[in-house]
Amino acid sequence: MRNASLVIAMSIGLFVTTTGTFNAQRHEDDKRYWKVRKEADKERDKYYKERNKERDKYYKEAYKERKEYYKEGHKHGFPRWAEVHRYDSRHHVYFRDYNTFYDPYRRGYVFQDRGRWRFSPEVPSFLVGIDLGRVQIRIIKDIPISRHPEDFYYDYEEDYWD
Repeated sequence: MRNASLVIAMSIGLFVTTTGTFNAQRHEDDKRYWKVRKEADKERDKYYKERNKERDKYYKEAYKERKEYYKEGHKHGFPRWAEVHRYDSRHHVYFRDYNTFYDPYRRGYVFQDRGRWRFSPEVPSFLVGIDLGRVQIRIIKDIPISRHPEDFYYDYEEDYWD
């Protein structure tokens, strides 16, 4: 009786495993697979096309804003000392001897007054009689133009500013 039930169970298991068809590999004649693959490729191409379109739109808008920003700067004119130092208003400038920054984003000067940073759209009074075209400057390229340069003053070693 035991042997009979064992034989029946084995034959049922063999029957169940042989009735299904299993393809471990895809064949070129499997039309359904290639149809699904083709649709997936179309969807992916559509996604990339839309993504690139959005990216191009972003860069075009950023270019317009940047162009407008520089045009606005030219409208007011560069500072008088800019041409002598070949300065193009893309970075902050630090006047070493006077502990003063030129901030092109705000179009003005940042300086220390009694231990506090002050901003002035005009040349500060202590720089009025000085030819800024002849003073030493440091063009600061590692501070983003949209940030205030005085916020980073204490992050650097003292030797950096000298």
